[in-house]
Amino acid sequence: MQTVLTYPYGEPKTRAVLKSSAADFEVEEVLGFEPVGEGEHLFLWVEKSGLGTIELIARMAKDHGLPERDFGYSGQKDKHALTRQWLSLHLPGKEAPFELPAGDGYRVLHQLRHHKKLRPGTHKFNRFSLCLREVHELPDNTQQQLDCVRTQGFANYFGHQRFGRKQDNVKQALAQLGTRKLTRGRRSMLLSSLRSHLFNQILSSRIELGHWEKPIAGDVFMLRGSHSIFADELDAALLKRHHQQDISVCASLYGTGRSLMSADAAEIEQRVFAENAEIIDCLQRNDSRLQMRPLRVAAEAFSYDHDPAAGLLRLELSLPTGCYVTTMLAHFLLLDDAS
Repeated sequence: MQTVLTYPYGEPKTRAVLKSSAADFEVEEVLGFEPVGEGEHLFLWVEKSGLGTIELIARMAKDHGLPERDFGYSGQKDKHALTRQWLSLHLPGKEAPFELPAGDGYRVLHQLRHHKKLRPGTHKFNRFSLCLREVHELPDNTQQQLDCVRTQGFANYFGHQRFGRKQDNVKQALAQLGTRKLTRGRRSMLLSSLRSHLFNQILSSRIELGHWEKPIAGDVFMLRGSHSIFADELDAALLKRHHQQDISVCASLYGTGRSLMSADAAEIEQRVFAENAEIIDCLQRNDSRLQMRPLRVAAEAFSYDHDPAAGLLRLELSLPTGCYVTTMLAHFLLLDDAS
């Protein structure tokens, strides 16, 4: 199920080529804490290329005769990129030095002991270094869109990766959930696709209605850099915090649980849910739990450089866990993925 999404700064007009080579798309995890140096888990700082994270773990397990279940990871990193990320390896009773040599497509750059396994979503940020090609001109409209993203943030859509290679995860979810036995991972992935689709529709609706830039009655807010949420009356102080991107408006990732949302904000969501009754019914039957996700994201340490003669647009930035850099790029570029 593919849908057209609305972007806050208008439709992009400038084309660019993404991922001409792995080195054009560098990603580095930022944990947000330092492994303590002791414990049953060995944290591995791994550089890889040409492998997805699950493929990386399978290859390392095979190369070194280790069970895949003993590995942990925080984020799944792109296959067609040069990435550096943390893995954990459970090694109880093996406190002596334990070295994993490089393998095909990966190398271990650093390792430290820690007392806990690495779990999905543990890291705080992803740091990106991107090189976009065939950008020989940066028209005023594109420049304005880029600067808006840098100074005002961007719409926090789930990227196309969430919906499968053929962009048919929503269709598959409706056909398979509750009708056949699925692995835990497959079931979780399909449910996430349904909730992501609804979230994207809510966000797109708010932009279309002109309710993305400023909060409206009944909104719920998330504090920047955390998952802490709250609801409050709209006043000058709250609007100032939102303008400064200290807080952002949230929307629901559909599920059971008490929502703090009310009034106009809740009405927008209810309209989207009513238009997607089959998805809502499927989620209710599968007992999804309510979560909140910010509508807007601020890119940290964002800088860019344009070389018109070479046709290169280079960008440096960091994004919080769970945000998609391709979504950010789509605010000002039409992307041709060379991978």
